[in-house]
Amino acid sequence: MLLGIQFAGSFGAHPGAWRMPAADPAGYSDIDQIVRHAQVADQGGIQYIFVPDRPLLDADLAEGPPRFQMEPTLLLTAIARATTRIGLIPSVSTSLVEPYTIARQLKALDVISHGRAGWNAIGTNDPAAFANYGVPMPPRMEKYERLHETIQIVQALWGSWGHDAGSPDKNGRFADPTHVRPIDLAGRHVAARGPLPIPPSEQGQPVIVQAGGGGLGLQAAARYADVIVGMAMTI
Repeated sequence: MLLGIQFAGSFGAHPGAWRMPAADPAGYSDIDQIVRHAQVADQGGIQYIFVPDRPLLDADLAEGPPRFQMEPTLLLTAIARATTRIGLIPSVSTSLVEPYTIARQLKALDVISHGRAGWNAIGTNDPAAFANYGVPMPPRMEKYERLHETIQIVQALWGSWGHDAGSPDKNGRFADPTHVRPIDLAGRHVAARGPLPIPPSEQGQPVIVQAGGGGLGLQAAARYADVIVGMAMTI
């Protein structure tokens, strides 16, 4: 069992916490404050930071701040440069983001953090989020078909620059091109040619994380996940 901390807001779980005397209402978008929280978790032995996401304004601003912070991958990239040990797990939607973008951004985070990145692979289920991207919300089964295709293509892209490509040699070649190859994968919903222009990190590639529930979500977790985030409220 690994112990993690969830960054879903700057004020804690209580909806009125932003009004407490010690709270800084501007802390919602204060990256320095968020980084300090991460550094305390890093120094205290917490093993990962998990950042959930819903790409929409999810709040009544007359009552309080939005429930979700800034874009998870950018947020954790800032945290990566100020921490040394803690794992970094952003949520990125398989429904709204293309596999090449996911693979490129998360492998970059993995290299920047020296092998501390993961990916909470989620299928979006909010019509308002799809409206923000100008596309209709698909049927549930189609959403999970795309999730399966996206994870497989992303992992193939992560492996498209292999360890056997070697390290740069000033007396010879930069890398062995026979180990940096296109993947040329296509499904019903997504596709990518590759390869990625990013070599492996210390851990090779990011770990896959699942935090979903329901039958289809649990099937995806069983098939792909290196880490399953559990929030059991009862025994």
